[in-house]
Amino acid sequence: MIDAVWVDNLIRVLECESRLYDQILEEAEKKTDVIVKGDISSLQETTLREQKIINELEKLNNAREQIVAQIARKTGKKPEELTVSVLAELFPGDKANKLKSIRDNLMETIGKLKARNDANQKLIQNAIEYINFSLNLIMQPVPQTTQYGSKGPEKQIGSRTVLDIKY
Repeated sequence: MIDAVWVDNLIRVLECESRLYDQILEEAEKKTDVIVKGDISSLQETTLREQKIINELEKLNNAREQIVAQIARKTGKKPEELTVSVLAELFPGDKANKLKSIRDNLMETIGKLKARNDANQKLIQNAIEYINFSLNLIMQPVPQTTQYGSKGPEKQIGSRTVLDIKY
């Protein structure tokens, strides 16, 4: 039989992970607005906040792995075999239902987060493509023009860029 302490600790850790994933989703949604506005300093701040949350998630992930390892020892199974579905079969009814509920919430949040991150990535890629297009347009040489010299003969003027930088 699995100690109730391990079951309760696992549920608490998963609940904390779920809350942190909700926070990351909020930051990803803020990031979308920041990217659209082109506010680089706010983008950096948002990314730093996300990184802090991710660091906390790593700590919780390690704690969860330790708890699952303890449960695996008690059940005689390998830790990688202990999915939420398997654990739910091992736990009493109310704990199993709580565990499944947390799993469902995590899966939903992670799905939304993935979709938001994909959208943010596309927005950033579009911004980079626009910047590259603008730079290419600015750096493109102006076609050669013909000028008449002071004595009348034509002379070709070399190509110039909008920035008129000597290379």
